Amino acid sequence: MEVMEIKAGPAVFANVANIASASTASAQSEADEANRLGMMYSSGDGVPQDWEQARAWFRKAADRGHANAQFNLGVIYSNGRRAQDYAHALLWYRKAAQQGHARAQFNLGLMYGTGQGVQQDHAQALSWYSEAAELGHAGAQNNLGLAYVNGLGVAPDGARALHWFQRAAEQNDPAAQNNLGLMYATGKSVPQDFARAAAFYRQAAEQGYALAQYNLAGLLEAGHGMPADMAQAAEWYRQAAEQGLPKAQYSLGLMYDHGHGMPRDAQQAMAWYCKAAERGNAHAQFSLGLRYDAGNGVLQDAAKAFSWYRRAAEQGHARAQFNLGTMHAQGHGTDADPVPAWAWLDLAAGHGMSQAARARTLLGQRMTAAQRSEAAVLSQQLQGNPGSGSSS
Repeated sequence: MEVMEIKAGPAVFANVANIASASTASAQSEADEANRLGMMYSSGDGVPQDWEQARAWFRKAADRGHANAQFNLGVIYSNGRRAQDYAHALLWYRKAAQQGHARAQFNLGLMYGTGQGVQQDHAQALSWYSEAAELGHAGAQNNLGLAYVNGLGVAPDGARALHWFQRAAEQNDPAAQNNLGLMYATGKSVPQDFARAAAFYRQAAEQGYALAQYNLAGLLEAGHGMPADMAQAAEWYRQAAEQGLPKAQYSLGLMYDHGHGMPRDAQQAMAWYCKAAERGNAHAQFSLGLRYDAGNGVLQDAAKAFSWYRRAAEQGHARAQFNLGTMHAQGHGTDADPVPAWAWLDLAAGHGMSQAARARTLLGQRMTAAQRSEAAVLSQQLQGNPGSGSSS
């Protein structure tokens, strides 16, 4: 959710008590001053930081209809600066939004779009994003574009998506620039144009946007829209990886592993694979499984190989599912058990692995009818788990 901008205004508050007690100011001026005091206490600007005092002053201004104070109260409640209270966050965001406060409208869109504290409602999210977008809020324009791309609360419409991404990108919004790059790279609703994709990715990447850094690295590595440049690709992967993007960490590990754009370094490759794997990247988890299985750069450890294969297999990685099934069948790294062996081979075969299908058939011929029945049930259960039945 958007971070509240809590900066004191240009006025110098030399005497907080005098400002607070001013009785001659108009109602609007009093609301402005109360909001400014809230900002001072929330930021610790000239006074000790005190979130309870900030909330109290924002509330004084909000009760007088001050839209910025209403928004600031919403942020305090949604971020848990006091006690996290989504119901009150929704209340105050709505009051500000109804006065045309774009950031409050955007945050309402986020709450409805993600189901944060409310029943998820993409149509409501779309409505609030639309209002904020028309007022020029770049984040709302980008999210409105995403809604049109994915058909969330509205029929998919590539032309409308392109329009809103462009509006946000014109404000230098890196997420929108990255999304425009994706549209041109994939040819979604526009003619495929890798050079234009690279230009948009670069704009966002130079602002430090990790996904764009990763995507730009991919084009540089493949030579799409520009001559291939492994050294530059590795550098952009590194920048994204250092921000914690798991797929960039895995890709950087691959670059070290194969010596692309840099000298080969098995130790660095392993370090980046581990970072990516711990953050849930299935490809990195599978790579670690292979290394421990074969003793490649590490001490051979079948139990660790089994563990990493399983984590990747549970995310739908077909080769990990095949290897996991094989280990169950052979009793390698775990106890031999044909039931989970057949089930994992069945999942891998479902991804089109003919090798897995053959192994499943041969294993099934050695199983009892009861074991085959149990294995089929287990396979269905595994397919019902998020990720397990998805191709990786």
